[in-house]
Amino acid sequence: MLDLVLKMSIYLIRHAQSEANINGRTRSHAAIALSEQGKQQAEQLCEALPSIDHVIISKYQRTYQTAQPILHKYQITAEVDHSLHEFSYLSERKCANTNLDDRKQWVNAYWERMDYDYRDADDAESFADLYVRVQCVHEKLRQLAQEYVHQNLAIFTHGQFLQLLLTLKHTPQPLSRELMQNFRSDLIQRPIPNTAIFLF
Repeated sequence: MLDLVLKMSIYLIRHAQSEANINGRTRSHAAIALSEQGKQQAEQLCEALPSIDHVIISKYQRTYQTAQPILHKYQITAEVDHSLHEFSYLSERKCANTNLDDRKQWVNAYWERMDYDYRDADDAESFADLYVRVQCVHEKLRQLAQEYVHQNLAIFTHGQFLQLLLTLKHTPQPLSRELMQNFRSDLIQRPIPNTAIFLF
């Protein structure tokens, strides 16, 4: 965990535990809610962070629910950034009312291809799409870093999105099969825990 006595910072935070994280069935990518443990984690996160002046969330419900205790505490409204959502590489239509076990075969098939331009369906993303979104957010954060010299900004996002953002922040590199392979390896070997906090 970070030394949270640091002030005037941008905090990048993975959402709290969701129903999908514990193998619950979900209706859509965006509608996945926090588990009961996730709601407790969100409350704990609110106490762990310093005073927050502004909050940015993804369009997915689980980031809003994670930010909710902070929004309530400081009486602020979250800004929604439509580039911050999770990597949705499987068809949303196909995934409706499924859990992790149901999707395992589809997940394995996607990653076995290791094709960064491949899309599972017209309502799914390619790894190249994720790369572009992450690059856009990275540039936005570099600009925001100039603005938040005297304020604290909390950004709530998702594990896979955050994994690639941190990779490209520390090791800028072009889109490639090797990047995709390393990304997948990191997801398996060093997954980002729920409510993990990183300083930008």
